[in-house]
Amino acid sequence: MKERNIAVFMWITAVCVASNIYLLIPIYSAVADGLSISYDEAVFSSTIFIFCYAIGLLSFGPISEKFSKKHVLFLGMIISALLTFSLGLSFSQSSFYIFRALQGLALGSFAPVAYAYCFDSFTPKIRTFIIAIINTGFLMAGIIGQLLSSSFLLIFNWRAVFYFLGLMYLILSFFTFYILPKTSSKNLVSEKVNSTSKLVQPSIIVGLFLTFFTLMSFVSFYEELAQYFIGQEKVLFYTRCIGLLGTPLSLFSGKWLKKHPPLKIILVCLSFMIGAFAFMLLTKQLFLITCLSIIFVSSIAVLIPSLITFIGESAADKRATAISLYSFTLLTGASVGPMVSSFLDFQHTLFLFISIFCIGFISFFFLRRC
Repeated sequence: MKERNIAVFMWITAVCVASNIYLLIPIYSAVADGLSISYDEAVFSSTIFIFCYAIGLLSFGPISEKFSKKHVLFLGMIISALLTFSLGLSFSQSSFYIFRALQGLALGSFAPVAYAYCFDSFTPKIRTFIIAIINTGFLMAGIIGQLLSSSFLLIFNWRAVFYFLGLMYLILSFFTFYILPKTSSKNLVSEKVNSTSKLVQPSIIVGLFLTFFTLMSFVSFYEELAQYFIGQEKVLFYTRCIGLLGTPLSLFSGKWLKKHPPLKIILVCLSFMIGAFAFMLLTKQLFLITCLSIIFVSSIAVLIPSLITFIGESAADKRATAISLYSFTLLTGASVGPMVSSFLDFQHTLFLFISIFCIGFISFFFLRRC
């Protein structure tokens, strides 16, 4: 029961944290009007957040090795709550940019510390389950974040979503003391330094390559969808809801990974992702794109835990270090997603990721033959 409570806590926190990468996508126009700025300036606030979030992801891992991971998670949530409330109170472009940047830094405290906490606190079996739950939360946040902001915009206004998330972070910060057990202090720095060379092998490099572009494609797809079908907010709302149907498949990936090697599952997922995007290139009907998005989201939902397993098995006794590197790579890729969509249109974005997934497919195919 205790592990289940921790799993639920980690899932909710992952959703609330990662939602900030996506939540502005449906409300850029409303934010621009509320702050009296242009649409592009509103989009740039996500770029600022993403850059600072990536810095936070890099910074808090080493910090958590010197201090209690539980305390780092607590303080990260408290600071995130205050900064998120402040975003709702922003009435100028400069203040919104500043608080968005600081919020990104603070929210970067969750992912690396949560993963490290799992390795310090749980047996391998429970650890694998909770890490899968965290990754499911990160994936579902891509759609839940958009649904949250769309709903609050329809019912209240765009500022309400920041008040809501600020309250959630405040509640979650106190739950860290009631739910999370204390961890035994470990010094993993020397292990990371000594194991770096052992992580430089083709299977891990190819795995991290695909990891970087996995959530990036997810973020870019929904960014481009919002811009391509601008003015159809209600229809896009239902499109996101339908796409959410594909995310629970990640919970079944454990059973499939017991029956099939991760390389085989990765190749199947890449095939479906390439196929879904290729058919999207051939149609401009939102209904068909919505149906194909279910295939795309389902494939990513299974691909993510398969990649974790593949990279972990390739790293052998350096699994903890490899998965920490995987986590940073995954979320950094997601953070870069909006930048890609700002430079390319919908069709070119689809073509870009079809090309990348084809390269990934060929690479993994040769790894399987070796």
